[in-house]
Amino acid sequence: ATVGCSLAMGQKKEKTMDVEFGEADKESLVRIVKELQKEGAQGDKGDFRSWLRATQTGAKKTWADPIRHEWSVLAAYVATVLAAAADAAVSERWQEMARRHLAWSRWASRRDEWAAWQGVQPAGEAPAEGPWALVHRTALHPQYKDQYESLPSHLPGWARSKKQRPPRWSQENNVAPRMVGVDCEMCETDQDPRALVGVSVVDEDGGVLLKELVLPPGKIVDLKTDITGLTLSDLATVTTTLEDVQAALRRIVGPDVILVGHGLVHDLKALKFDHLPVIDTAMLFKYRHLPRSTPGLADLCKRLMATDMRAEGTHDSVEDAKMALELAKWETIHGPTPELEPPEDKVDPRDLVKLFVHRMPRGTHEDHLRGIFSLAAGTCGAEHVGDIKGVHGKFLGPEHPLDSSRTTSAYVEFESADAANMAFKALRGAAGTDALGRPQKAVKMVLAAAGAAGGSGDKAGKSTRTATKTESDDEDDSDDDDDDDNSEDDAPPTGTDKDLVKAKTLTVMVRKMAAHQGRAIGTVDRNNEPARGLGGNREKRKAGPETSNGAPGGEAKKPRRVPRPPRRARLAAKGIVV
Repeated sequence: ATVGCSLAMGQKKEKTMDVEFGEADKESLVRIVKELQKEGAQGDKGDFRSWLRATQTGAKKTWADPIRHEWSVLAAYVATVLAAAADAAVSERWQEMARRHLAWSRWASRRDEWAAWQGVQPAGEAPAEGPWALVHRTALHPQYKDQYESLPSHLPGWARSKKQRPPRWSQENNVAPRMVGVDCEMCETDQDPRALVGVSVVDEDGGVLLKELVLPPGKIVDLKTDITGLTLSDLATVTTTLEDVQAALRRIVGPDVILVGHGLVHDLKALKFDHLPVIDTAMLFKYRHLPRSTPGLADLCKRLMATDMRAEGTHDSVEDAKMALELAKWETIHGPTPELEPPEDKVDPRDLVKLFVHRMPRGTHEDHLRGIFSLAAGTCGAEHVGDIKGVHGKFLGPEHPLDSSRTTSAYVEFESADAANMAFKALRGAAGTDALGRPQKAVKMVLAAAGAAGGSGDKAGKSTRTATKTESDDEDDSDDDDDDDNSEDDAPPTGTDKDLVKAKTLTVMVRKMAAHQGRAIGTVDRNNEPARGLGGNREKRKAGPETSNGAPGGEAKKPRRVPRPPRRARLAAKGIVV
């Protein structure tokens, strides 16, 4: 029998439901307490920490993280905040926030019940073709759960479709699926780095159900005209808001609707709209040996359907929505498509003279970028600053202040492609490839001596250093072997160790514009191919008869007779004095 059919999964009751908590509401209470802390809410005994010191005993007095406390403790604190509100308006504001989190948790619980029921569908009843088969394939993607089942629709400003039903419900109730294509235009504002500025929704026949320009919240920082084709004059008379678009989507999207898009999760986040089921065409196709890559919509349409997109060279959200839908329809007939060979497109020779630097904070000075290629900075094994012809990028300093909360990128242009290649080779850092198989390195960028930057600037640099280091560690695995005396990490920076300690540095990514032979997309992602024999020392040894010391016969690494000398000694042996 179908579970929970009579339960609505929308937001109708959110504004009128009673604020009552139980043991099952622990997750909601944690979020509520955190939001109250962020808003600076005060109960009868002050903020959350003060309330803990006044009401709890032992170590619990010091547990600032709400998740460590029992649900009853959190519920008691929330009750004191609601009761101690300064006026009716503040009280209603906290009540509305609590209802929002409670409603989301109960909705998510019902959604999980539907998912569990879908999961026990007999194999013989599961659709093997058609739109529901693509929904199933999308759901099998490793990133699906993190992307589509974790949309933060408990946050203010988010909306959910009225009713969400799994494929099994539609099958048992003879409800035919309707595929609806979605594509959005995004810009950056001072309130949202990916704010909605345009949306297009089309049906299976290519009919336009919705096409609107949207007034983004806050001040526009970057309209991304090179992508969207929009200018400020295009938005001069626009009055449509995000809430208007969400209301229109709720009228279009029912339990029979499958939203379709290429990288659809980004569109849903811009729309702040939560809906399942979905078909993400970016999750249906992949390039051979490039597991992290996402084949482009234009390349897929050209290769599989012999259709050229963007003939006029500009992005059109209606066209993208239609083509994602056409690609899904094509796959229902001809799929599943096996792994594709990466395209052999070549990079424009004019771009081969550049290196791409990214994951750096906004406000980074051009001199700091040039310094990456300086022998004196210690980040490059040879001097290549003189080979640099120019630096091109947005949001660079000093025109823009240093902002560690947002990142930017830049192109460093060299005199020739050979100069760019030599500069990249000389960089000291963990080597790897990006998702498209293009070589890149995690490199230290020296900003300034710690004493030279004061106050908030130093604090911002410190937080940037930490955040960027974490990102680069997630992105790139070092190929260096600690036992390799020729490792680039052994090459010394110039200057004294004391100067290096004082220097404020952060890790940025430097990437070549092309893979081998000038290809726009490489053939191997080194960071994800440890077992194919393509990673040198990272290849696993073959199993064989063991020797007396337990190592595989014939391949055992001899133990080091003497301890490895310290770094300074190894450098001195190479004739390098630090």
